[in-house]
Amino acid sequence: MTLSDVDPGTFAGAVFPGGALNADKLRVDQHAQRFVRHFQEHHMPMAVICHAPWLLAAAGLVRGRKLTSYHTIRDDMVNAGANWIDQEVVVDDNLVTSRQPSDIPAFNREMIALFSRMQAERGQRVSEAVREGEPSSR
Repeated sequence: MTLSDVDPGTFAGAVFPGGALNADKLRVDQHAQRFVRHFQEHHMPMAVICHAPWLLAAAGLVRGRKLTSYHTIRDDMVNAGANWIDQEVVVDDNLVTSRQPSDIPAFNREMIALFSRMQAERGQRVSEAVREGEPSSR
């Protein structure tokens, strides 16, 4: 399936791996930008590592956010308005970021915690809506 065929509403969370060449190609893809914007607009969890924050910057989603990335794109993140932090993992609301492959254990730990927490919060909101007689939403 290509990004032009994907409905971001069918996902509960997303992981964006790094790699300079992949991330460089992905950040200029309008379908990829639409995908991450949907996730942000619907407050869905995203886990982003290495060079992948380039996509978030290209989509206009890093201004005012705390995040980290591979050190070589630090200036790009700062110039896009991010509060860049040099640590193995940074969690900011629905976003978890990491710098590089050696940070993967911390990245995985925080990604699982974020996805679990946000899924539980979503389930609680749906339960409350059902109790109140409101139609549930995705």
